[in-house]
Amino acid sequence: MTEGERDDLIDRLPADMVIWDSDDELQHFGHANSTWWLDALGHTSAGPKHSCCASCGCATTCTAGAFHDALISSVVRELDRLGVLHATEGPTR
Repeated sequence: MTEGERDDLIDRLPADMVIWDSDDELQHFGHANSTWWLDALGHTSAGPKHSCCASCGCATTCTAGAFHDALISSVVRELDRLGVLHATEGPTR
């Protein structure tokens, strides 16, 4: 899979995807998307058009948001490296 194909896959992940550690936690975190987690960690969107982070401020990258994005990218790269992801012909949306 090329880097562009991995990027396309990452872009297809829903922004409101629920994030939980194990199925035992789903009953408690079934609502917990990335926005909820960032808020819970004190990195609430703020400022004009929510372009700032309440903790990191404006005109800087939110450290929690950057970590989230890097984690998602790393997981997709590792799944590709393990051979469990396969490129498809064109978008499947």
